[in-house]
Order: sequence, then C-alpha cells, then structure tokens
Amino acid sequence: MTQISIVQLYPAELGITGDRGNVRTLEERLRARGVASTTAHVGVGEPLPEDVDIVVIGNGPLSALRGVHADFVARAQQLRSFIADDRTLFAIGGSAELLGERIDLTDGDSVDGVGVMPYRVSRTRDRRVGYITVRTPDAAVVGFEDHASEWTLTDESAAYGTVVAGRGSYSRGDARGEFVRHRNAVVGNVQGPVLPLNPALADVLVSAAAARRGLDLPDATPSPFDEYAKGARDAIERFVHDKGFKTIQL
Repeated sequence: MTQISIVQLYPAELGITGDRGNVRTLEERLRARGVASTTAHVGVGEPLPEDVDIVVIGNGPLSALRGVHADFVARAQQLRSFIADDRTLFAIGGSAELLGERIDLTDGDSVDGVGVMPYRVSRTRDRRVGYITVRTPDAAVVGFEDHASEWTLTDESAAYGTVVAGRGSYSRGDARGEFVRHRNAVVGNVQGPVLPLNPALADVLVSAAAARRGLDLPDATPSPFDEYAKGARDAIERFVHDKGFKTIQL
C-alpha cells in the first residue's frame, strides 16, 4: 500500500500556535480517503527522511527563528530541490517568513532567509491581530492572524489569496493578499491552527502530494470533524462582520 510521508520540521521550536493540529488534519484528510500516512518529527541537526511527500513547518518568535536559523539555511538546497520536485510544503508564521529572501527587523538589522520562496519580509511596529477571511483559487479560508510583518512579493504570480476581511500579509493591487504559493509550497500567516478550520485547504495539500505519487484520491468519507469545522467557520464569519479587525501598536 502506498503511504504518504509527512514531516513536521522543528516541532519543538516552531510549533507554538497549534501547528501539530495542521499535521493531524493532513493525516485525517488522507485517512478519510483510504490513504495511509506516516509522520516524523525532525529537529535541528536531524536529516529529513529520503522520500518525504509533505513538510509542515510552524510558527515561532524571533528568538526561536534565530535558534533554528543556521540549520534552516543549511537545508536551503534540499528544500529548493524538494519544491522543484513538486513535493508539498506548508509553512505558517515565522517559518514562512524565514523561507523568503530576508527579514528586515525594526531595529535596522536583518536576518537572511532561506531564499526558496519569492518574497522579502519587513517587521513592523503595528501588530495585526484579528480574524481573517481569504479567498484563494482553490478554497475559501478563515482563521486568525497575529503578526507584525509586511511581505513584498518578488514574483507577483505567486500571490495565492485575496483578503476579504482582515489585513493579510502583502499588497495585491488595490486589495490585500494572504498566502503565497510556489508550485506545491503554500505559506502564509493564518494561524490557529488553520487546517482544522479549513478542510478544503488541507485537501489542496494532500491532493498535490497524492497526484505526485500517481494516486487518484476518492472523495472523503463524511466525518464529524467536517461539521465541527463548518460550525467554527460560521461562527468566525459572523464574528468578523460584528467585530472587525484590530491593530496593536508595538
């Protein structure tokens, strides 16, 4: 039986916003289609398994990013080849920022990024906190944003979602954008974790991994999790329109 292999990279350092929930959702969406999966946790200094289908990287503060920085940069070519091979990567928050070209800090210093995703990041003094809804070509996404950064895309074609409510991570013409997609690598700032709330986005990721493996995925069997996700999404949609978005001055 073909198995889909999942890796959560740096789970101890970059996993502060429920990022294990994103991994669990990918496992469940595969299981609902009769596809087995295996999950490995890979930390600093540990090699990635040779035949990985999906890499998930979570969020963390600047101190955690500095802690994994050297190891992350050392993996740059491997991650670049991973993406070029149409494997699936999903990163949120701090790890997503580090996958770009660089992070400019508010004190004038900067941190070199891994350089495998097409954007630069500037940390700001305005912290964007609140619920967010995003329209992507493949799924409507709801969730929570909590970040103090502005992204500048170096490849506009990588813009993946338009913000319906909230602030998002970057400008997209006269609108705001959230999520960047380069081949099968999808990254953004929607936290919470985001995939349990958005099974359709999780399905984009598992479908990409399965297609690369030559698997024809059947429809998912119904699950109570789908109803929970729908209820939570509906509540967030109502809350967004009632309360709106807040910015915290740092």
